[in-house]
Amino acid sequence: RFRIEYEKLYRALKKSHDNEKRLVKKCRELNTEIVGNAAKVQTALKLSDEDQQTIVALKKEIEKAWKMVDASHEKEAKAKEAITQLKAEIANLTRLAEAGSALSMGEEATLTELMKQRDDLTRERDGQVEQILGLRSDLMDAAEKLRRAEADKQQAEADIAGLKQQIAEKKSEAEREGRRRERLEREVRDLKAQVEAKNMEVSYGSQCG
Repeated sequence: RFRIEYEKLYRALKKSHDNEKRLVKKCRELNTEIVGNAAKVQTALKLSDEDQQTIVALKKEIEKAWKMVDASHEKEAKAKEAITQLKAEIANLTRLAEAGSALSMGEEATLTELMKQRDDLTRERDGQVEQILGLRSDLMDAAEKLRRAEADKQQAEADIAGLKQQIAEKKSEAEREGRRRERLEREVRDLKAQVEAKNMEVSYGSQCG
């Protein structure tokens, strides 16, 4: 009867030892995961900060480009207005010439100068139109970059939230496993005490015998 009881105690002690080893391993794994996830959170936070800086820079770039577009529109409008006035003056002088009124040397020089101004302004207007088209293309590129940067930032924020949730879950699991381990350690201590008590009984019995 005593041997059966002793063997039962020994098996229980061995089982508790094995369980404790498994729990220690599990706790270590959980701690490693927590540390790994914490590092991932730091990386994601850094990326989120970088995305935010990119967004601010792109917004400034877009604002600057819009101002340039507005300025080019203004120049284009002024050039158009000047061209219209010059065309009217040229048409007037041309009509006079066609009507047989001989243009004086001064008037001919004026007509030539007006035509030159018209051509210059037309070139300037065409240049402004090209610049506007280029700026609009740049704006579209910047807007697309901004959209991507904002999407990246949102993704980084979602990753951070997910990782923080995982850390909270792992910490909670680690705490649970820690409590189980403490309970097992108490059981092991109690079983060891019982085994030692039985050993003492055996020892005392053999001495009395």
